[in-house]
Amino acid sequence: MSADGKKQPFFIHLADREVFGFAGLWDKSFAADGSAIESCVHITMPANDLMRDIHNTGSNPYRMPAILRSEDYEAWLSGTTDEARAALVQYPSDLMVAHAVSTRVNTPKNNDASLLDPIT
Repeated sequence: MSADGKKQPFFIHLADREVFGFAGLWDKSFAADGSAIESCVHITMPANDLMRDIHNTGSNPYRMPAILRSEDYEAWLSGTTDEARAALVQYPSDLMVAHAVSTRVNTPKNNDASLLDPIT
């Protein structure tokens, strides 16, 4: 939370790689009329130390997305159920970086590199 009681946005990224993946599920089912229903969800898990300090309010506090280690991609995408479950581990706090950013990120019309600048 910011000093005025509003939620504070953060730029959160990994220190050990630029591109990474979240664990998620996708499903395609069909309604009675035959139309396709596609849905997806990303998996969350208990927060590591870094995320616990940031995501600490609301109805589901102290959680974070399940960030997959690169060596676990294959297990998540093509492994057995047990192999996929084993891939769901907290990403280490010391390999993550976070800093507060402007609330300008809350408006889609704002789209420039300064959105990632740390605020003081």
